Amino acid sequence: METDSNRAGCDHVFVGFGSNLGDSRQMLLKAWRLLGERPEIRLGELSKPYRTSPVGMSSSHWFVNAVGRLSVTCSPHRLLDIMQEIEAGFGRERDRKRTGYQDRVIDLDLIYYGDLVCDGSRLTLPHPQRTERLFVLAPLAAIAPHFVDPEIAGKPTVAALHRALLQRIADKQVAEQELLEEIW
Repeated sequence: METDSNRAGCDHVFVGFGSNLGDSRQMLLKAWRLLGERPEIRLGELSKPYRTSPVGMSSSHWFVNAVGRLSVTCSPHRLLDIMQEIEAGFGRERDRKRTGYQDRVIDLDLIYYGDLVCDGSRLTLPHPQRTERLFVLAPLAAIAPHFVDPEIAGKPTVAALHRALLQRIADKQVAEQELLEEIW
């Protein structure tokens, strides 16, 4: 298990994309292309989009979510900077005074940076809510079902985490999450 968050480069990086304002599918595709324009990022596979109910917030606007696989030659902190620059380019402002989740034009989340595990003030990897979010696990399982979670005991695959979350939702251990697969 890697614990050095300063490492530069990884072939198994997964980024979550979300939007619930404007033409969300086009926003996600544009953000994907913008990532690919950076010399330190090589695009891999982008999942299908999923239309999802808001999770952890109250909003009448459903989200469009996807997950993409990247290869990078930069550190996770540099990748986070790039992702936040792209979000800012879409007009996203992070209001530190507001608590909770908010509607947004674009949201980019670093889910996994290979087998890196780190818990810092600015970046926690793997993403701490990944196992509770169907809008992360469904598209991730579609493009990387055999990827192994580096943090959870027993080293489950993403597909196993997805199945476990579906079961917890069915057993009402986790709040209902609506998810509809769409096309680009």
